Amino acid sequence: MGRIIEEIYVWKLPVRMYHWINAICITVLLLSGFFIAAPYLNPPIGEAVWFKQMSVFRFLHFGTAFIFIANYLFRMYWALFGHDKYARFAGFKPWSPKWWGKPFREQMSSYLFLRKDEPSYIGHNPVAAMSYFLFIFIGSLFMIVTGFAMYGENNPGGFSDTWFGWLIPLFGSSYNLHIVHHSVAWIFPFYLILHLYAVFRHDVVDRTSVTSSIITGYKHKVEDEPSLD
Repeated sequence: MGRIIEEIYVWKLPVRMYHWINAICITVLLLSGFFIAAPYLNPPIGEAVWFKQMSVFRFLHFGTAFIFIANYLFRMYWALFGHDKYARFAGFKPWSPKWWGKPFREQMSSYLFLRKDEPSYIGHNPVAAMSYFLFIFIGSLFMIVTGFAMYGENNPGGFSDTWFGWLIPLFGSSYNLHIVHHSVAWIFPFYLILHLYAVFRHDVVDRTSVTSSIITGYKHKVEDEPSLD
């Protein structure tokens, strides 16, 4: 049993801002992207040319995408160079083999209700760190580069086409790239379900105020972290 810490400041303001901006952007991108792929709203009565429904959703999608990219680049900078113990890559190192060992298995067993006790981590636990790295960092990067490749088709020879257009022949065709981009987008709703389950479960089982911590920055009644060494 580790030392109980009544209150600790874990998530600094830049991390909390990134989290909520990212959540809003992903929601808008998913809704607008799914509409672009398969329009699910009936056009208003009258001449469709006057309503420009598709152009509105495309503008919303592209505009939000640039905010999403800027937010992502900021988070990458903060993860690499920010003075933040719990938000830096150096702080949780999801690529380290140590994370796949006993700590990872113990946390996964806890999530699956295969063990009664709940491993205590002030920052990201091994399972959260790995899923965050794969789904959010890697998944977002994939969506950004493939999105730029498709966006470049609107301006052949422009920045996006020059730097990312090579992805289209790599995937075989523009159609294939659109299909892959759309398919990978579904990992985000899947991740959201897992994320909400883990967050609410922590609040119910070990009462560490994980849900409120992303608003206030503070976690309550946590233990010293187990060592990953």
